[in-house]
Amino acid sequence: MADKDKEQRFLALIKEHERLILKVCAMYSRCNWGEAQDLYQEAVCALWRSFDSFRGESKCSTWIYAVTRYTMINLTRCHQTDIRTASLEEVDANTISEAEDQMLDELREALDQLEPEERDMFVMWMEGFKNEEIAQVMGLKAGTVAVRLTRLKMRLRRMINRETKGGMR
Repeated sequence: MADKDKEQRFLALIKEHERLILKVCAMYSRCNWGEAQDLYQEAVCALWRSFDSFRGESKCSTWIYAVTRYTMINLTRCHQTDIRTASLEEVDANTISEAEDQMLDELREALDQLEPEERDMFVMWMEGFKNEEIAQVMGLKAGTVAVRLTRLKMRLRRMINRETKGGMR
């Protein structure tokens, strides 16, 4: 009976956080839907394998993001593929107005120039993760995350401003 309860808790957790898992998989597959679905299955398997080790000391979403992210990184290493992720604009394109679309195009171009770890940190911040949660996923201290995010936002702002003024095009 305990196994059945465990399965039900796990499935409920996956259903509740399906969008987050899919978003991370889509980023690492550069929005190739077929590949994202395969990666999603791999992520769910990894989450199941580590489900017993989740002690609830962090939010479920933090744990899910961390396990999914590490799974994607390991898979890209195993397949020796480029670890570059897709941009936010590509992942959430169906909810964007034309004005936002232009801003996100500029953001996407700037994000494409970042290292994968920087992009992960920024995406997590955009998803509403707190510095402490980002720190836990990235293996850093919260203060380090705060400083890096501040610098990253300033750098992105400069990159976007240069782009807007025609400096990068």
